[in-house]
Amino acid sequence: MSKKSQSEGRWLDSSESEIVNATFSPEIEQQSIDQLKALTHRLRQAHARAKDISARQQREILGKADPRGAKRVQDNAGSVEKVRVLFEAIQRVDGELSRRDRNVAGRLARPSFLAVRLILR
Repeated sequence: MSKKSQSEGRWLDSSESEIVNATFSPEIEQQSIDQLKALTHRLRQAHARAKDISARQQREILGKADPRGAKRVQDNAGSVEKVRVLFEAIQRVDGELSRRDRNVAGRLARPSFLAVRLILR
């Protein structure tokens, strides 16, 4: 296990870790476009939830909001890291989708070998 994935695993729960691991190189390339879009949706939901929790914790730390649990949050570094990790995963999926779109558009825009040969005659 790489050092980066170990540190990411520390901030994520098991379901979040599963969807983030699906955004790395061998797995992401094997998924269909529909699967990637569903993965993007799940990642955006998890990212929004983590962002909301992080903002609430920051307000608790500053004393602007009442504590949600039994005691006030002392440090929200884990929530901030979770937001960052999920955002990077969203960027990887978006990059893969745009790469596939460019490949499809490039194939459609380029004339075939036979068409080029006929044009040159």
